[in-house]
Amino acid sequence: MNGTSTLSVSQLRQHIAQAIDLVVNQKQATVILQRSQPKAILVDYDYYTSLEETALDVTDTREARRAKKEKRVPFSSYLKRRWGQDGV
Repeated sequence: MNGTSTLSVSQLRQHIAQAIDLVVNQKQATVILQRSQPKAILVDYDYYTSLEETALDVTDTREARRAKKEKRVPFSSYLKRRWGQDGV
């Protein structure tokens, strides 16, 4: 994204088409203010999607690292402990 602009909620209501155009075509995020406090951010759909994918990748990486440190047990032991049997 190329920089950030700000709009109040009332300005957003009056200029929604221009705000969307700025976000989509200019690749500029817009912070939405309510009573001079940031409440939301308007971003391009593709940018939002890439942020979500990045967040998931980071989470997956953390989970994989945590799983590598866990004690390993044979699958048959897991089945016996989980289901009370040696196999399926």
